[in-house]
Amino acid sequence: MAVNKVDVYVSQIKELLDQGYTWLEKDNLGYGSIENKYGANAVQIAAIRKHPKLKDLETNITIFNVIDDIDESTSLSPKQQRVVRSTEILEQPMVSLDDNNTKMGSNTNEAANIFAQL
Repeated sequence: MAVNKVDVYVSQIKELLDQGYTWLEKDNLGYGSIENKYGANAVQIAAIRKHPKLKDLETNITIFNVIDDIDESTSLSPKQQRVVRSTEILEQPMVSLDDNNTKMGSNTNEAANIFAQL
């Protein structure tokens, strides 16, 4: 029986995970896997992951989110664009409730019309 000894350094594993390597080949995101790099199988990877400094480490990947902040339909750059705010003041009619008024006539209709316009 031949036994192959492979030295696996914690710092190397951490660096590979930071470069996007996954632990297992089946989870490979296109950067590679530690399983494939070291020629290990899933059981051996599970044993490596039990090391206290490796047990909670996971793959780190950088995702670039490209945001197009240039609107080609205007000639102004985003820094030159201005926000225009309306200075128009909307006036709402005042409604007063008269406790002494017992008539349910025009005041009720007037109040209903005011609320309908809101």
